[in-house]
Amino acid sequence: MRPPRASGPGRGPRSPRAPRLPKVEAAPATDRLQKVLAAAGIGSRREVERWIREARLQVNGAVPELGAKWQPRDRITLDGRPVRVHAAPEAHAAHVLLFHRSPGETLDLKAATSRAAEHLQLPRVSGRWLAVQPMPPVDGGLEILTDDGSWAHRVSRGVHALTVDYVLRCRGPLKDLLVEEFRAALDCEGEAMNIIEARAQYGEGFNHWLNVTVRATRSALVRHWWGARGIIVSRLMRTRMGPVHLGRDLPRGHSRAMLAAERHALLNEIDAAIAPVPDQENAAETMPPKRA
Repeated sequence: MRPPRASGPGRGPRSPRAPRLPKVEAAPATDRLQKVLAAAGIGSRREVERWIREARLQVNGAVPELGAKWQPRDRITLDGRPVRVHAAPEAHAAHVLLFHRSPGETLDLKAATSRAAEHLQLPRVSGRWLAVQPMPPVDGGLEILTDDGSWAHRVSRGVHALTVDYVLRCRGPLKDLLVEEFRAALDCEGEAMNIIEARAQYGEGFNHWLNVTVRATRSALVRHWWGARGIIVSRLMRTRMGPVHLGRDLPRGHSRAMLAAERHALLNEIDAAIAPVPDQENAAETMPPKRA
């Protein structure tokens, strides 16, 4: 028989149980530790490298070297908490979501596990959700989320080269001349903001709508430019990232799985946008000589 539990004033309070990290699927044992943990959704490769430099990540009780390989029987801990990684015969299948975030809604996914993202009504995954090029908290609209760190890294590396659509609700004396000036706008450092298109839809009173298409231009710069001219941007929504659109069939606060065709189109457009373009001199050298 088991002895009875102690009771009364001599029994101290129970210590809080540390939350368990989820069991995740990972890449084969021949991959580096950074790649394995990134594919498992524990953190990005840069985060893992920072954890190693700060001695927060340990393997078998010792801090590993950058680029160390992962073995199935390795005991991995992060800040003293176990990170359970199990080898899988197949590569981890990435889950990718399109999420319609309301302006002002917090998108804090740093510690999100299977239950920490319930306030966003996101589906549960074995790892955690990562945001690709997230909007500032004050803004909203289209967000791309994934539980695959490698996929997030690949997309984040080239998403700046894509064209992006914003919808702005402006409050103030919006005029055609000001919209024309915005098309050739400069940022705070005097560099062009790369405004591709700006179309105004004038409403009644002081509220007007502005559809903007940009490339490599943050929404904060757009807000600052209009605010410096007395136009308050009361709402800014991202409605498109490259070939991925925020459709009317996705209400605020809801998400849906990104279709395979959408994922392929996004990756193809990123690869085409960041592909190196040979200069004219190199192109001339590679051209065959003209016949006399």
